[in-house]
Amino acid sequence: MRALLVLFFLCSPLLYGQRLDAWHTAEAEKDPEAYLITAKTKAPGSLVEAAGQFYVLGRAYSFLNREDIALKYYLKSKKGFEKLKLEEPAKDLALEIHKVISSQENYEKYGNSFLDEYYAYAKKTGSKERLANAWNEMAKNVYASFDFDKRNNPAVLDSAQAFFQKGLFFANQTDNTALKGKLYSNLGALESTRQNFTSARNYYDKAREFITTSGDRYELFVNYYNQGNSYFLGPNYPEAIEWFKKSERIAIPKFRSKTRRILYKRMMEAYDAVNDQPNRKKYQKFYLDLDSQIKDEEQNIAIHDINVKYEVAKKDAQISSLEKFKNKFYRNRLVFAILLFLVFLLALYSFMRWKKIDYSRQKLEEENRKIEEEKLEIEEKHSRTVEELEKVKNIVTEGSIVLKDKTKVYLNDLMYVKAEDHYLHIFTTDGKKHFVRGKLSDIILELPPNFVQCHRSYIVNTNFIQSVNQGFMTLKNKEEIPVSRGFKL
Repeated sequence: MRALLVLFFLCSPLLYGQRLDAWHTAEAEKDPEAYLITAKTKAPGSLVEAAGQFYVLGRAYSFLNREDIALKYYLKSKKGFEKLKLEEPAKDLALEIHKVISSQENYEKYGNSFLDEYYAYAKKTGSKERLANAWNEMAKNVYASFDFDKRNNPAVLDSAQAFFQKGLFFANQTDNTALKGKLYSNLGALESTRQNFTSARNYYDKAREFITTSGDRYELFVNYYNQGNSYFLGPNYPEAIEWFKKSERIAIPKFRSKTRRILYKRMMEAYDAVNDQPNRKKYQKFYLDLDSQIKDEEQNIAIHDINVKYEVAKKDAQISSLEKFKNKFYRNRLVFAILLFLVFLLALYSFMRWKKIDYSRQKLEEENRKIEEEKLEIEEKHSRTVEELEKVKNIVTEGSIVLKDKTKVYLNDLMYVKAEDHYLHIFTTDGKKHFVRGKLSDIILELPPNFVQCHRSYIVNTNFIQSVNQGFMTLKNKEEIPVSRGFKL
């Protein structure tokens, strides 16, 4: 009996560490900052505990939107579980790592190696929950490739919807209410993009049923925001503001900074649309304060560096394996030499026998390769030409540009553009001012030749210039615009 008890306690850490969610702690979920303070004083009692603790540390940093640090700990945890031959938590961590990496800008440059690894394990185990998660992430990848500005590739949305539906098919075979809620929410977001707002809201209502059951406050926050966003895009700004307020009232312990930044930006835009300038300024300040705190570019660079180092380490391990093989080869070189000589004779015989056929095949392949290269070159040139023609066509036929917030501004009404920090103020003849994030160097590329940059902070429509004096110009509406030294029309 004593021996059985000893065996149980020796094996229990391994049993405990088999499932990744076994390491979840209420403290890290409710107050990740407090958990990180106490976690620094805890020393793991075993290698399994160390790997599990790295995972929870990464999870806590992820909740605090410190994805770069979260990625470091996730990779440490994954390596730890792999060394211990614990396949299940190591493979499930691939999903968490993919989520961290895919949350960054320019995600496409990182590839999908971790998601591919997770999907392969999901198929291997036949787990409905893993398959649902994998299809959900693959659908999000496809959805993100939709051109939200030009909206010229609607087939992407059809593909994304099919992937989300496949994920929902597997999720409905599980008891995971939170996962079902996420998939319904994602389908709602897709319908909002299609501007099918009634259908989108039905999906959000369905998602909220599952979210309420799961008790996940963060998902409820997102659900209220999505519901408000469907009214914002409607546009029904008063109703959108009510849903945004509901979202704002929910205290969320995780993903707080970036999530609230998105909410404040939308609330700023909604209040601006109803001409409530005091509230617009209030939420603009909230948004700008958070935007200055969140170092998006620094995190992107850090995550890129971490990912590169991880890939290099994998290659080093493969090289080390080859070195071991090389050493083994030297120890048995006589046997290998004989085998290689026999293989060489066989290869030589095969080569001489099929020499003519092989030469013809290579020649044909070379011709096909050249044809393919020429084809790709022609297609690339054609694509660039079509893109440039479409851009010119848009300016000529529509006489308008679409801002990043999807507002259409007609060029005949656009008097001038003013840059301030990372934002652009758009001034039109109707007295409306549009406030969007951007750079002068980007927007001037979208404008026709009658728009000129007269100052480092101004672009002006020459059709509205009344006179140019030293240091300033006067517009037809009597506004004065500064001009750079030496500026000439």
